[in-house]
Amino acid sequence: MANPEQSSKLKIPAFTQQVQAGSLFRLRFLANGESFYTEIKLENNILSYTYFEDTTGRCEKWVQNTPCWRKEDLKTISMALRDEDLDNLYSLAKESGILKLTRATYGSAKQGQRYYAQHMEISLDGKQKSITYQSFPGSSKKPEAFSQLETALVEYARDLPH
Repeated sequence: MANPEQSSKLKIPAFTQQVQAGSLFRLRFLANGESFYTEIKLENNILSYTYFEDTTGRCEKWVQNTPCWRKEDLKTISMALRDEDLDNLYSLAKESGILKLTRATYGSAKQGQRYYAQHMEISLDGKQKSITYQSFPGSSKKPEAFSQLETALVEYARDLPH
């Protein structure tokens, strides 16, 4: 007869690492414009966040069709992610459906129309995908898979020590 105490215990499987050593898992999100720059990369288990912060107010009243920031204005912070965080991003990328998106460009900008491009690049399980979303007033909705990965990367980048 089984011990009643043992049968009521919750059995928790051992942690299984989803991102296998040596596998190629990379993510990159890039969005920039006249007054902003955001690039978040995950490569070799390192999360890097490059951004522009307008601390001088130089871009406040910027009207030119060129960036108000220069390459030397960009700041980068990086940190190795914990295995649990890598697995979280890996699972999200795999389950989001981003690799199943059929087009390379979303947003539906017409020829010559002005928009801000947001790029997402992903390498996962031997597959690669590069997607651009065109952001402008009245653009079609961003694919949910793109939004999920963008949100996760932005959240991880915000948590990096500044």
